[in-house]
Amino acid sequence: MKKENYKQLSSSEFWTDESGVQIPYNRTTKLERLKENKIFLLYQKSMKVNEGLRKLKEEIEEITNEIVQQAREVNDVKLNGKGNFTFYNFDRSLKVEVSVNELIRFDDITLAAAKEVLIGVVRKNVIGDDFILSLVEDAFQTSRGRLDTRKVLGLKKHTKRIKTKEIREEWEKAMTLIDQAISRPDSKTYYRVWAKDAGGAYQNVELNFSAL
Repeated sequence: MKKENYKQLSSSEFWTDESGVQIPYNRTTKLERLKENKIFLLYQKSMKVNEGLRKLKEEIEEITNEIVQQAREVNDVKLNGKGNFTFYNFDRSLKVEVSVNELIRFDDITLAAAKEVLIGVVRKNVIGDDFILSLVEDAFQTSRGRLDTRKVLGLKKHTKRIKTKEIREEWEKAMTLIDQAISRPDSKTYYRVWAKDAGGAYQNVELNFSAL
């Protein structure tokens, strides 16, 4: 059987189906031949669009980096690290947004140790600091087996509210463990291009870069 990438050729004596069975070409139907040709055509065009989007994303990244660098020089600021930026053209009829989503994951063992310490804090909390129990229970609830990182990290901002010295020391120990459990394996940058419509509202130019 001759095959060109994903397409089986009409010049082939046999076509091979998904089970690996060879079917004589003259036994294939007109509909099967039509689908073979047209689906492959759509695949080719889709790949061209995908490549075009990939190149456009690279160009947007290059241009926005150039603008940020120029802004650093003009304003004499460093703008260190990953940040979120919005750029406008002169009359603000167009804008480009750059947003960085930094993924946060936790080391399960270290986080489990932090949770154990916090549970101990809750058990000691017989009187006073009644807010602790609901905070801990809510922070460690999972949705579809996953923790809400914002809730877990949100526990840290309540440290100063704890009045009892012994409980506060244990709480701070748990917060240290949470810090140690944090892993930032990757970050993803998103680009969005907008244009104002006749009513003055920004409309997003749909570009699905998220999978690239």
